[in-house]
Amino acid sequence: MDSPLNQRLTFLGGGVAASIYTIIARAVWSSSELTVSVIDPTEQPPERTLCVWGAPSPLLEDAVVAQWSKLCFGYGTDTITVDLDTWSYRQYTASSLRQLAERMGPIHRITAMADDPSDESVLHLDSRPHQPVSQPASVELLQHFHGRRIRTSKDIFQPDTAVMMDFRTDQSDGICFLYVLPYSSTEALVECTAFSPAVWDVDQYAHRLDTYIELELGCSDYEVLATETGVIPMNDRSVDRNRGRNWIVIGSAGALTKPTTGYMVARCLRDATSLFVDAKRSGRMSVPSAPPSRFAWYDKLLLRIMRDEPEVVPLILWTLFKRNPIHRILSFLDEQTSLRQEVLLFLRLPWMPFLRAIVRQ
Repeated sequence: MDSPLNQRLTFLGGGVAASIYTIIARAVWSSSELTVSVIDPTEQPPERTLCVWGAPSPLLEDAVVAQWSKLCFGYGTDTITVDLDTWSYRQYTASSLRQLAERMGPIHRITAMADDPSDESVLHLDSRPHQPVSQPASVELLQHFHGRRIRTSKDIFQPDTAVMMDFRTDQSDGICFLYVLPYSSTEALVECTAFSPAVWDVDQYAHRLDTYIELELGCSDYEVLATETGVIPMNDRSVDRNRGRNWIVIGSAGALTKPTTGYMVARCLRDATSLFVDAKRSGRMSVPSAPPSRFAWYDKLLLRIMRDEPEVVPLILWTLFKRNPIHRILSFLDEQTSLRQEVLLFLRLPWMPFLRAIVRQ
């Protein structure tokens, strides 16, 4: 039986996931075989910044807005900088991904609220929020952030180095770190990120940003070019991605955002590739296999520690990056490691918080 993707692909929701899956679909199937429609209530979805690490991705190369060859981490009075070697840390935006998808072929956009599909001959990929939950969350936190894109009057940034997690900031309101993406020696996105049950008042972010920019970056003279604010749910819920015949949930709505990091792009790329390659080969549409279940268990443990012992989390993450090879760490966070590699990581971490999390319900 021929796959319905030979004719029609409809997205219910027009955000980042729709762009990524469109790009992969057009790479797997020729544009002459594929008609793409997107139904979304807004003409232009909210702008988002998204990052991914790993080997260069030729398919998404034209959507990269910035990239870095080194990552920096900070804790206490120390910092470490690691070279990614043949890898890089790359930034995309919702706009850059959407523009790449549109350059690859025509997209019919419909500005409307998307209803549940009724035509089973069309493949529907659904990224609308509030999908039916197959397993409720046992732990629920938020990753929330507020950042400033700033321009300074002097050279203070290393253009080849992104600061991924700098915990040298006030931890009194929960787990907090600073995140810095430099675009030149005088311009960068400086973001305050926190893990906690609720978002903060704007003053809480502002205080940490002010202090970090002045004390750690050594800058008091700068211009704010733009701001960015966001919230990412962090929980261990499970979603039934198979909503019906030729109706599959994708993106964050399909629980493809990593619960403990908030990263989504790499997971969506793998999911979309598996879905479309398998469909082209078999003529059937089905939800790709989930990663090994042990990764969900690891996430559950760390979420429990974040909820119950937030004060130990900065040390755990600092130790993870200080004592292990960077490629192994990032592969683990991407759920691409073997059990042996994971054991080697865990042996170098403070183990008592994890034991306490195991016994907690």
